[in-house]
Amino acid sequence: MDKARLFQNGRIGSKVFAHEIDDEPWWRRQKVTLICPFCMTAVVSQRTSVGRHPRGALFRLAADQQHEHECPLNPTEVLEKIAHGSQGVAVIDGGELHLVLPDDLDQIGTTVPTLDPDAAVGATVGVNISTVHPLLPPLINSAVVIARFLQKHGYDPDVVGQFKVRRPGEKTAVGWGEFCYGPTTDDHGRLYARLTSGARPAHPVAVYGRVMAVEKDRQERPVLRLSDGNGYTVRIRSDHPSLLAPLTAGAFVLAVGFWKPWAPRPGARTELQMFAEEHWQLAYWTYDASTGHSSPPRCPSPLSLAQRTLRQARQARSATTGRPPAPPQPAPAQTPPPDPAVPDPASPEPPALPPLPPQPPAPPQPAAPPPGRSRRRWWPFGRR
Repeated sequence: MDKARLFQNGRIGSKVFAHEIDDEPWWRRQKVTLICPFCMTAVVSQRTSVGRHPRGALFRLAADQQHEHECPLNPTEVLEKIAHGSQGVAVIDGGELHLVLPDDLDQIGTTVPTLDPDAAVGATVGVNISTVHPLLPPLINSAVVIARFLQKHGYDPDVVGQFKVRRPGEKTAVGWGEFCYGPTTDDHGRLYARLTSGARPAHPVAVYGRVMAVEKDRQERPVLRLSDGNGYTVRIRSDHPSLLAPLTAGAFVLAVGFWKPWAPRPGARTELQMFAEEHWQLAYWTYDASTGHSSPPRCPSPLSLAQRTLRQARQARSATTGRPPAPPQPAPAQTPPPDPAVPDPASPEPPALPPLPPQPPAPPQPAAPPPGRSRRRWWPFGRR
């Protein structure tokens, strides 16, 4: 958990936060009793570990303790809520929640999202865990709820262990980290190593992280940079600027799709990238660890009819040529061609006529009758 409450002399005190733990605050030095921020369950503070496997500072349940049943941080309660509203893509199995993954990204988007009829639109599930709007497909919505729930628990390994995924064609569930890579750079590095080793997953995966910066590509479209790993950079791109425009630096994002390593040119830094094609591939929210405040999750607006038409045209061109569609390139700066000449209505001029074809030779004319005799002073051969 990222926060707890003081409990002294039988009275509930103020909230304390995980980012204070490593500074050895007074309540840690004096071993003041701590309880869950939403129930009376005892918790303990855990400092950041130092070693080969670093972990974040957090509050976790004391030994042999469980959250009260109605506590929004009670995993059992949250698991039941997620499974209830998932339309069967999330099932509870032996105290664990299993998210059933499809093998095709298009299968995710064809699932019609629905709302829990017992809850109002936008009603929260627990505390600051709500349905994402515009409405997301059940699998994506369930993944977002899980990611936000784990964020509030500081990705406590014991809590993460209660969430599993079932990959296509496999009956045995695997850990949550086989589907969702984050929030740390080391988690992103696991995906990068997996993709570069040739063992690419046959199903969509999610990357969870925080937007470090919003950059621009050559077409002046936004590009999201999530992290810089050892020899690679994690970025989210899209041919549709409207999908990335709402996300700002500092926002947390869960991006679901097919990720791939890509080098823009020989010798350049490799990029672990995803191209977003649909609004439901991106869910984002803000979170302040110092206060524990979290904004409701959202996703970009769906593509317009014009954007979908353009994408279909690119896909059709790609199917014809057998090559993937290239992103639109900006036209080079040049002088535009002159407009066709238009006659001035104030002083119209007739258009030039084409040259006439050559005329046939004229027929021979009869010789003119000899003129009447007349006196001439000179003759051809001298004087008469």
